[in-house]
Amino acid sequence: MANHVSAAERASVATLPIPAMPPSQRSRFESLLLKQQLIRDDELLIASEDVDRLGGSLADAIVAHGFVTEADAYAVLAIATGMAFVDRVHLVPSPLALRLVPERIARRHTLLPLDEDNRTLRYATSRPFDAEAERDITFASGRTPRGVLAMPSDLRAALDQAYPKLGDIDFLLDRVRCGASIQSVDIGDSATPSESPVIELCNHMIARAVQVGASDVHLEPTLQGVAVRYRIGGILESSITIPPEAASLILNRYKVMGRADIAVKHRPQDGGFRLIVDGRPIDVRLSTLPTINGEKVVMRVIDTRTCPQTLESLGYDEANLTRLRSALNRPDGLVLITGPTGCGKTTVLYSALNHLRTGHTNIVSVEDPVERRIAGVNQIPVNSRSGNSFAAVLRSVLRQDPNVLMVGEIRDSEVAQIVGQAAYTGQLVLSSVHTADAASAITRLLNLGLEPFKVAESLSAIVAQRLIRRLCIHCLRRHDSVEAVLLGRANGIDAVPASAGRGCESCRHTGYVERMPVAEVLVPDDRIRHHIAHGATAPEIRAAMHAAGCRSMRERALELVSLGVTSIDEVDRVLAPEAHAVGRTGGTKRVLIVDDDRITRMLVKLLLEREGYEVLEGENGRHAVEIAQRERPDLLIIDLLMPEMDGYQAIERTRRDLSLATLPVMVLTSEDGPGIERRVLELGADDYVIKPFEPVVLLARVRAAFRRLDRAVV
Repeated sequence: MANHVSAAERASVATLPIPAMPPSQRSRFESLLLKQQLIRDDELLIASEDVDRLGGSLADAIVAHGFVTEADAYAVLAIATGMAFVDRVHLVPSPLALRLVPERIARRHTLLPLDEDNRTLRYATSRPFDAEAERDITFASGRTPRGVLAMPSDLRAALDQAYPKLGDIDFLLDRVRCGASIQSVDIGDSATPSESPVIELCNHMIARAVQVGASDVHLEPTLQGVAVRYRIGGILESSITIPPEAASLILNRYKVMGRADIAVKHRPQDGGFRLIVDGRPIDVRLSTLPTINGEKVVMRVIDTRTCPQTLESLGYDEANLTRLRSALNRPDGLVLITGPTGCGKTTVLYSALNHLRTGHTNIVSVEDPVERRIAGVNQIPVNSRSGNSFAAVLRSVLRQDPNVLMVGEIRDSEVAQIVGQAAYTGQLVLSSVHTADAASAITRLLNLGLEPFKVAESLSAIVAQRLIRRLCIHCLRRHDSVEAVLLGRANGIDAVPASAGRGCESCRHTGYVERMPVAEVLVPDDRIRHHIAHGATAPEIRAAMHAAGCRSMRERALELVSLGVTSIDEVDRVLAPEAHAVGRTGGTKRVLIVDDDRITRMLVKLLLEREGYEVLEGENGRHAVEIAQRERPDLLIIDLLMPEMDGYQAIERTRRDLSLATLPVMVLTSEDGPGIERRVLELGADDYVIKPFEPVVLLARVRAAFRRLDRAVV
């Protein structure tokens, strides 16, 4: 029997006949009404004749005629029948009672399940002696029913609250139902989709994601309900909005499926579950996050049956493919894949494992979770809750003498140390990190505590990539030769032959179709290894990569633009302009404030922003150099004593960089004394301000620095 009813079915429930009251009970009810002087004899006669002629309840008839209030009528009826009377405040059902009695039964008989134990189920009804209702409850719950009496108006309100707006869910289900066969795997409850529209809607939302090729499903709470969006081709596309009344049911269902705690709503949780969609095992990784409007849920959809790709099918150009293949063919070293979430790092790692599984090597992977199964690879899932952390598993794995070790992600310094040591002592190690590009992946390893010389000696390759969408060939807009050349000059390439069109059925009206990778593959030569060993910054490594002929991701993407494969808009959406190409529009001056004290940075930022300056921030000297080289600020305000790289070193490096030689530098420090001031001025600083500072004085120094700069430009 279904667990819900449609709106039309609800309307038809009211036409079901109300069972007749036994004569003895009816006689007692009439006597009590007259005895308590709630009704006159003639009024009782009129109501009784209506019941005899039309059927129904005598209590309802006298209320309908206005002879007695509903509260008085049902209070007397409770005495006449010997049933306990329950008011609206106490019509609060338990979750298990609601699950035991489907909505169809509850609405058919106008009853509300209240609570239960192993043998009985207590329910509220306005229809005493309804044998059919008791049979349905017994059949559905497997328990003996025990009825209490409530007013019909209270029951209807309580029913609508207990089974909220499932008619809306019916409508949403019709929109997302995709015709796929769906089977839950080890969810941990006994409910089936046919018994609940909530379960069916949750399953079909995932199945729809699989059908449209979505990588993620986002459930975002708003004031209007929960907005459901699918990430397709890297872009979030709206699907449906779940009404507020049903939102908690949907979110709780997904949390139950992912084995998250439904009682916890104010801290993040992770989980996972599996569905079988049209015979394909689909793993779903669930993450919850509290927001001001409620819990946000994001689910990563993973098709575990996807066959591992070959290196050649990744879509790399020949030069990058040759570099990657040569790094993987080494017997040792570290191969890193880097980029943001959703850029295809896992696909590259699995393709690398597929390339390496010759049957003659011991290949072990440590993953959280195992996303795809590969024959010939010993895949180990990480489970931090049970004590199987990355670090703990890795220590055991290394005792089993693996030739190739794949670690899903380097997340902390402990894992970084183990991975770095394994690569340095003879294993081929594959892993991933989250950084913007290949050069910043190196600084990330150094920040995690790896010694620069070990990174320099053991690093075999770093692959950084993004995924960009192709233009739809059915609706793209081709530029004439003049427009193509003009657009090309504006973007540093020969021509821009095409851009996205209005969209069509083939591209789902987006102008774009499937994605392809744009990658930079760093295989360090001796010069780059020298830079790494000496703690070079990311911009310095980028410069060395460029000198060695390693093209950046943006350069590869712009080549695809010139070939008409993608558009400038798509490249700009995915990849920021290169450091040397970063420009500024308008006359707003930009100030970079670098201090390891967050309060100082905040005070200076507020002060300068009130004066109309744009403010950038950094926490140490390394940040100062990297941000200055990338963003080209108009003024640098820097502290002296900071971790990793202090202000003295940062000023010295800044002045060694010819592109930053004219950048005004103001030192803002608590370090006092003529020796300190003389040293920083000799290093190349232009001004020196002591903390604590007067806001008026600091602003005057900043204005003076810009006046000097303007005179120098003139």
